[in-house]
Amino acid sequence: MTRIALVLGGGVSLGSYIGGAVTEILEALSRNETGGPVRIHVITGGSAGALNAGLAARALAVNPAVVPWIEKAWVEAADARQLLNPGRTNRLGALDATVLDDLSRALITADPASDDAVSASLGTPLRVGITLSSLHGVRYDFRYGFLNVPDRAYGTRTYSDSMEFELPAGIGPKHESWERLRSAAVASAAFPFAFPPRQLERARADYPGARLADGEDPLRMWYVDGGLFDAAPLGLAKDLVERDADYRSQDWRFIVVEPSLRSTGTEHGPPSGTPDSVSSLAQHLAGAVLGQGAAQDWIRANELNARLEILEALLKRLPEMDDRITDPEELMLGRYIGELAERVAEMNVTADPTGRLAHGPDPAGDFLDRNMDRIEADPRYAEVLASADARAGRSRLAKLIFVLEAASGLRDKDIMRLYLVAPESDRELAGDYLGGFGGFLHRDWRAHDFAAGRRDAHRMVESSLSDVIRYRPADPSVYEVAEIAPSWNGVPAESRRRVEAAVAAEADRLIAEFEPGAVASALGWAWKPVVRRWITARGMRAISEAS
Repeated sequence: MTRIALVLGGGVSLGSYIGGAVTEILEALSRNETGGPVRIHVITGGSAGALNAGLAARALAVNPAVVPWIEKAWVEAADARQLLNPGRTNRLGALDATVLDDLSRALITADPASDDAVSASLGTPLRVGITLSSLHGVRYDFRYGFLNVPDRAYGTRTYSDSMEFELPAGIGPKHESWERLRSAAVASAAFPFAFPPRQLERARADYPGARLADGEDPLRMWYVDGGLFDAAPLGLAKDLVERDADYRSQDWRFIVVEPSLRSTGTEHGPPSGTPDSVSSLAQHLAGAVLGQGAAQDWIRANELNARLEILEALLKRLPEMDDRITDPEELMLGRYIGELAERVAEMNVTADPTGRLAHGPDPAGDFLDRNMDRIEADPRYAEVLASADARAGRSRLAKLIFVLEAASGLRDKDIMRLYLVAPESDRELAGDYLGGFGGFLHRDWRAHDFAAGRRDAHRMVESSLSDVIRYRPADPSVYEVAEIAPSWNGVPAESRRRVEAAVAAEADRLIAEFEPGAVASALGWAWKPVVRRWITARGMRAISEAS
């Protein structure tokens, strides 16, 4: 059986592209003609990808009929006419967060339906991971090993966070996990200044080794967009995959859907464009944050794969380099390797602030024993270990492998089979306009990006996964993507009026919060209209400059 780990990136209104890719992948699995089982066992998402992760999980575990609604949610409902609500009660964001709440409740925590059914593509259990960015962070103490104060610990806060869900077989539509998953997905999509931060309850046990103030349990913590630190959570997906004790013997495929990872093949040197206005600076900054959040796990995974290939090549030649390693008579060499392995185990346990590596009264010894068992059972190392005739030689080789893994940062790591769904061009998606928010302004732009997501997912499946997935699309026209050039002049009149009204409302709010002196207050009738017009004009000019 082939197991899929689906990793969904972010990008604000580019969620329509991700939604198109998710729709195509779910459709491909439902129409698979190979006969072999291919199931989704892991889904992770950050930002807009978190919302799509919740929709995909619901479609798999409760009702496949939700799949067509992914398009309706992104193309029809996620519109500026609803999001730009000047009468919204929560003013901590420029957009109305109730739209996200209403959509997610309608699709992720909906009441039971007559056509509820479990998808044949559902892996059990289904594990879902949602990335979050904590506003306050979680404090940990690390021991670094300063030469002058070797026992001195320094404190730091981690702001990158996540929530993980394991949905059991037979989970019903009213299970309490759905509301927790929905709330986490909406919090992960709370892009700063666009949507208000969200508060979630977290168990103190979620943070072993952290320095938490005494008090209530669960903790109430505030979060914003999970894509700020981890927009394409490949590492989180790998962690969820490794919960299966026998994951190494399973056929895992990691599909990463990330609209920010593209290749034009023509760019050399620094990108063009000068951040010469507030709106331009905001666009560049949003692109930098989201691009780095999307790229970090992808870059790390490819680097990890390359280093693993080097390590495996080295290990195959290890017995040939020095035959004393496996010679039982070389007692001093055996003792040296053993002491080195024990030292590495002790350093790993000491450097772990969460305490997750430590077990029992001898944590370093227990940690080393667990790793010896793992290495001796790992089929990748079977050939190397078999080169030793005696048990002592195999033990030395296993300990040396443990040391080399630790030195290269590859302990308990595997080569990942990675597949990317992404646009080929930097100018291919309409939702890129206005720093990722442009798609909300025009239905046709969102429909364009949704179709592009379906097209690119279809290409990936056909070119790279045909060994396990082959299908005939029901309607090939869904992959037709016409060229589009979004601009402010192309925004529908109603959406433009909404934007202008929203900017004017923000100007009124700023003026109302300003506390002038007595004279200025008395003359407010004179200066307030002037300031209001100035703020509104500057805001609209900034938006038009983004074209």
